[in-house]
Amino acid sequence: MLRNVSDMDLKLLRLFSAVVKCGGFTAAQAELNISHSNISMQISALEKRLGYRVCERGKGGFSVTEKGQIILDAAEKIFEALDQFKDQAQSLSGKLMGDVYVGLADNISTLSSAHIDAAIARFYQRGHSAHLHLFVNSPAELEVAVIDKQIDVAISYFNRVLPNLTYRNLYTEPVGIFCGASHALFDNDDIQPLDLEDADWISYGFLSADLERMVRPTTSTATAYHLEAVIHAILAGTHLGFLPLHCAEPWVARGKMRILLPEIMQQDVQHYMITSNANPQSEAAQAFMEDLLHVHGVITP
Repeated sequence: MLRNVSDMDLKLLRLFSAVVKCGGFTAAQAELNISHSNISMQISALEKRLGYRVCERGKGGFSVTEKGQIILDAAEKIFEALDQFKDQAQSLSGKLMGDVYVGLADNISTLSSAHIDAAIARFYQRGHSAHLHLFVNSPAELEVAVIDKQIDVAISYFNRVLPNLTYRNLYTEPVGIFCGASHALFDNDDIQPLDLEDADWISYGFLSADLERMVRPTTSTATAYHLEAVIHAILAGTHLGFLPLHCAEPWVARGKMRILLPEIMQQDVQHYMITSNANPQSEAAQAFMEDLLHVHGVITP
């Protein structure tokens, strides 16, 4: 029976929370970098401390018990209170401290309008003892990470506006339609919009409504969630796909890709900085966001 909460109890509760977010022991192994047996042992230790089962696992699959869900909800409140306490305690030192978690879109290092490097440089010119954690993921995964408090801020292209997130414009990215050198349209000098619609496409797991209106493909036999995957499918010559111009430029220069109908099929997409409306930001996170906005000309000192 749990009569007091120790550091070990908090560690076990965090592990339980991580397992639930991953959807089970097997998926949590890679996320937590510990073995299935170790996870099982720690969950059993938590259940022993509580006096009841928090989840079902076995041949029937993984599921959270009713009591386990109540404990999980209560634990999340504890984690949030601890984070707020840590931020408030650190702010009293007069120095930026703690961890700042930042999510980024993939393949933006060559985009001239994206000044993430300048924001990082400006942040590290401040007097602080903060630690910056940088992640790269798809837009949908970045949105979820911000909402779930896994990261403080994300910078990417987003195809929707969620009510619990705040969106700030940062920069735009020119996007066009590309085919590979072995594609049937590569050497065609008389391409029509209908030719694009009849081709096989690699679709994004996320896509702007504006880009979707540019062309409406009748066939799509592949889906990608990262730009790197789109590049592979286009280079294969099997699919057409949308790509930012700066990502395609090296392949175009080598004769491996071609942009199609750029006069009418090229558009700019907006990239945003997103934060949660519900989750308070630490002073260090707020400072980094100020630096992001400053280097992109959104605010001035």
